[in-house]
Amino acid sequence: MMRAFYITGIALSVILMIVTGIYEDEVRDARWSYYDYDYSYNSYGADNRYDIEYTTEAGLITAFFFLFFIALEILTFIKLKTVTMKVLTIIGISLSGILLLWDFAMITSPSHISFDEVAPAWGLFGFTQLGFCIVGTAHAFRKKV
Repeated sequence: MMRAFYITGIALSVILMIVTGIYEDEVRDARWSYYDYDYSYNSYGADNRYDIEYTTEAGLITAFFFLFFIALEILTFIKLKTVTMKVLTIIGISLSGILLLWDFAMITSPSHISFDEVAPAWGLFGFTQLGFCIVGTAHAFRKKV
């Protein structure tokens, strides 16, 4: 059972990195097109709705990934009893929880925290979870859990 969850985690961490890159590009393009429009047409006070919409959408999508990884880490803490996996689980739960709180802060105020500002942390989280899932898969196959 854990092997399937870890293989799914490997796939979702790669998908998270791809989604992060796509939305980071979309938000950056929306922001720069707004600045170009604002400079060209001198329309001060106009609101950049596309930046806010893309940021909210990316935050809601990535919240699913964070919740999945929190559930995976909790399941790992229960099922796998090795010291290595306990340490990685505590680090993973802490990192996932912090980024989930940051994600909710971004969703609630997308005009203040834009997705292209937090995307490097999301990409680093994807790489970290990819490593944790690879180690977890090796432990799950070795322990036959």
